[in-house]
Amino acid sequence: MINPRSTIITISFVLATAIVVTSAVGLKQDDESASNLLDVEVIEESTFDRMDYFALEDANKVMALKANTLRIVNQRDLYFTLPDGLLYNESGEKIAFQAKEGKFKDLKQELFLDGEVTLNAREGNYKAKELYYNGSKAFLEARGNIEAKLVDSTTKDQLKINSNYMSSWLNEQRSLFIGEVEGVVKRDRVYEGSFNFEAQRMELNSAKSLISLNNDVMLQRNNYDLRAQKAEIFLENYNKKLKYYVLYDDIKLVEDLNLPGGGLQTRKAYSEKLEGYMSQGKIVLTGAPRVEQGNDLIKGYQITLRENVEIVEVEEAQSSFKLKKKKD
Repeated sequence: MINPRSTIITISFVLATAIVVTSAVGLKQDDESASNLLDVEVIEESTFDRMDYFALEDANKVMALKANTLRIVNQRDLYFTLPDGLLYNESGEKIAFQAKEGKFKDLKQELFLDGEVTLNAREGNYKAKELYYNGSKAFLEARGNIEAKLVDSTTKDQLKINSNYMSSWLNEQRSLFIGEVEGVVKRDRVYEGSFNFEAQRMELNSAKSLISLNNDVMLQRNNYDLRAQKAEIFLENYNKKLKYYVLYDDIKLVEDLNLPGGGLQTRKAYSEKLEGYMSQGKIVLTGAPRVEQGNDLIKGYQITLRENVEIVEVEEAQSSFKLKKKKD
């Protein structure tokens, strides 16, 4: 027989338990909602037209900027169009820049520029389609239609370099250029002339005054046209009795000689290694060298040529000469 009183007590207990569980679940959901609200980042944003902006950090200059439009996010990150600005590195040196648009991330001192970019710094002047500068790492990267104008700190040589890509480690004084690299080196003394070069890859170590070229290398100076797969240029050795440039692999030299009696003669030379000594005006060929000069074919262990001089110096010669007979 069912006890009505026990049944009523049981039903009341079940209902009370259900209410408590429902309330607890509701409280947990409310707590999670509140927690999620706390996790949402609050973004402060301000937008200005034709703005002059100046930033300091710990009394040190960070940036001075004129822009057509300027958007400031959380009082730190900047987004701008048609910027004309100055960025200051850790040493307080100015880095001037212009572009169509860009942004600046304050946390790592990162500058992103896009469209007709120009950037001028102590290390050099740059033009590119896109450019990235990281002030915290002293790193520079550029892409598209790059034009770099640099000065070697030791020799004061002026370098003008064009390429498709560039990266530069400023503190280490190292730069890398890739893709259709073309350049010219002008000596500090104008009378010492200049030379042009081409390659697919170029590395510049300003601390060592060293240029390294790779893949489809071409050097052109005065009457010389030199081609190889690899080259090194030691800028500091121009006036020393040391090699100024060295070429490696599949070397071809073409020189137009000015003959004493007038006219020109083309001299061609081939080897696996070539060393150029600027102070002595000579080139040394090794690695199965051979020279074609007029109707003569000259081979040897080592061949030395002197700029605009017909005489060829040969060690262990294997030569073939075609002599012209004198008319009676």
